Amino acid sequence: MRCGCEILARGLAAPIRPIRDNGRVTSVDSLRIDFSLRGISGLIDVSISPNADPNAVGYSLLSYGLPVDFARGFPVCRAAVTYPADGYAAVFGWTQMVRSTDATGDFEMDPIAIYRELDTPFAWYGTRPELFDAPCRDSRQDMTWECHSYLCISPDAVLSRRVQAVAGFSWGFMISGGVIKFIPAAPLGPAAWDGHLGLLRASHPSWTFDGGYVCA
Repeated sequence: MRCGCEILARGLAAPIRPIRDNGRVTSVDSLRIDFSLRGISGLIDVSISPNADPNAVGYSLLSYGLPVDFARGFPVCRAAVTYPADGYAAVFGWTQMVRSTDATGDFEMDPIAIYRELDTPFAWYGTRPELFDAPCRDSRQDMTWECHSYLCISPDAVLSRRVQAVAGFSWGFMISGGVIKFIPAAPLGPAAWDGHLGLLRASHPSWTFDGGYVCA
């Protein structure tokens, strides 16, 4: 039986078809990660594309009408989950940790703003949720921003505060000499997840976080 940890440890990642917008290729980086959960095979399709139109991805909703052109050219990450189960059997959560050289330099939890006061490790949660993130900076000073994104489950779907990681990937960007460069998406093995357990447990002490990747 395959499991996410075995697949990622072997580094199996294949390119996926670029995302197109009105016939124009918008994805500059892509990654496919296979996983198996509860005897069912699944896929994570990751795409990294430049933010060519901040208004189109909703930045104007976050800025209260202020200009948003500063976000142009930064990465937009999407990770779509394909998993042919239904209902509670298809509930997942995405959790993220980020580190940047213009902050502490250490990994920190990365919730969406509306979840900041909630005791949840998940940034996105639901039935086969798609991860969406569009980080940026309002300056072009040299810096590096790195993100680790993990697809997770609870073993009893939505009943307990127990988190098991299924698979993960890294991505990010750097600014050098005023030029934005993307850090390619790459699969993360279970050792990377284990390296975040201290942060996860300290940030959410009412939750339980299992080590390694769940195998089923």
